[in-house]
Amino acid sequence: MPLRASTGARAARAFTLLEVMIVITVIITLMSLVLGVGSALLRNAEKSQVESAMQIIESGLNEFEAQMGRQMTFNGAYDAAGNLEVFPTGAVDAVFDVRNPGTAPAPANNTGDRIWVNRARGLGVFAVNLLRQYDSIRGILGPVPQSLLRAEPNASTFPQANIGGTGAGLYLPSARTSGGGSASTRSEFVDTWGNRIAFVFPGRAFRPLVDSGVADSDGSVRTPYERVFGVCSNRRICMVSAGPDGVFGVSGESPEMTGTSAAAAAARAAAAGDNIYLYPLDPPS
Repeated sequence: MPLRASTGARAARAFTLLEVMIVITVIITLMSLVLGVGSALLRNAEKSQVESAMQIIESGLNEFEAQMGRQMTFNGAYDAAGNLEVFPTGAVDAVFDVRNPGTAPAPANNTGDRIWVNRARGLGVFAVNLLRQYDSIRGILGPVPQSLLRAEPNASTFPQANIGGTGAGLYLPSARTSGGGSASTRSEFVDTWGNRIAFVFPGRAFRPLVDSGVADSDGSVRTPYERVFGVCSNRRICMVSAGPDGVFGVSGESPEMTGTSAAAAAARAAAAGDNIYLYPLDPPS
């Protein structure tokens, strides 16, 4: 009789297979929730770091423009017909600071809008290093983490001269144009995922009697960068990060994003969903 009672007690204390499975399911669910919340917090922290760095860089841009008494500009703009309008010699708007770095040599970079993505990233390098020439602005850029304003890798293919005009606005990069490349003193503004930030420049002032088409709402010529990323507001330079996937979501970045099909449009929209902007750009019409 006592033996039967002992056996019954052990049976009552044992877990059934169903109970074990329920406990395991609960543990897995809790772990998934914790990991999901942790990943979301990490993504938000990374995004906030990029946004804060963009705002600091913009403060540097604003200081530069205040010192120059004009806006930072780049060499050339495109009219509504797609023709390059290089600033005429001797005109007021002939002063510029950042030269269009030109077409990347790799054939794959010339597919769709990808060429303008590469150029926009190159413009960022030139703009940031122009700011770093001024002691007062270097202090403003100080809070940007070194990981985001990192030293540019050595290269032997960058243009030797990226700035035209005269005076303090001249900028010559340190990277050599031949040989094996030298230690570069240039910095490149990158996001937390190691990809260069793109700089979207607005165009120069629209000239009603000279330029064809219609001016943007801020009275400027629309640039090809604006046609790809979106239209700038109030002639304000915008910075764009491609986000964790490193892809902006424009035609030419991958085969599935190229073309006019609904599937290609959906792929571009999905890739652009994690992009980070200094401020919202107006959709190009």
